[in-house]
Parts: sequence; structure tokens; C-alpha cells
Amino acid sequence: MLVTSSRKPSAKTRTLCKLLSRFIAGRSMTRGKMGMQELLEFVEGGPLIVVGEYHGNPGELSFFDEGKLLFSIRFSDWYSQELDSYWFPDVEPALTGHGEVADAFESFFHFQRVESDKIDQLPSRSTLIAVGEKEIDFMGSGKSLFKLNIKGFKKY
Repeated sequence: MLVTSSRKPSAKTRTLCKLLSRFIAGRSMTRGKMGMQELLEFVEGGPLIVVGEYHGNPGELSFFDEGKLLFSIRFSDWYSQELDSYWFPDVEPALTGHGEVADAFESFFHFQRVESDKIDQLPSRSTLIAVGEKEIDFMGSGKSLFKLNIKGFKKY
């Protein structure tokens, strides 16, 4: 799975691309002058996440698979102090949550979905994406590392 940015990303957008790719055990790539068609050809129809910007800050995630835009999320972001010292294990995170956004994440990522009452049974070093109505919380070792506050969700 590839995570990339808009064509001329800000430092914050590049940071989010790297964080997101490390969190989902994917890879990050600087897009450069590559157009969308070239990018879709580069991933050969595989899953792609493009981090877009709003006023110089990361503000949208667009999810592509098999060359088609599946859904997008507009957001504002927040980072924890815990993030600076966190070591990302090279494993796929678990997913928890209910609703349209959680269902879209499950169909895109195919991560193990865990019911909220079973989260405490996950191994101590596991990572978790907790999807709510208004936010997506990326957690490691039981602590929130970064969040995306959802401002809009659109399915295509």
C-alpha cells in the first residue's frame, strides 16, 4: 500500500504521509511531478492513499483501489507528544469502530476488526485505528499517537 501527497506538499503533509505509511505498514513516496494517471499506473491498480492539503496543512485523504477513487475524508489533525518516542512495529494495525467511515476503512484496508470491548485483549505493542463518528484515532500501546478530526466523508 502506497501513501503519497499532493504535488508540492508542505512539511506537515510530508510528515503525515510518513506517519500514516509507517502506521499501516505501507510505504511512503514523494510524488514529485507525477500526475494522477502516472501515479495510478505506478501502483499498478493497487491501493493508494493521497494526502491532500488545505491552506498548507494536510486536510484530505483520498483512497484509491484498482485505479478508482473509492472515498475521501476531509479532516484536521492532532499529534501527541508520545509520537516522538514511539517505535512503530512492522505489523498491520487492528481496526475498531462503527459507522460508514469504519466500514469504508475495513473494506479498503482489510485489517482485523476488533469489537470495542475486546481491545484490552490485544497484545501490548499492537497498534489500533479507532474510528468514530467525528474522529479517527491512531493508537499505539494503548495511547493516542495522532488523530484526524473528521470534517467530511464522501463515497464515490
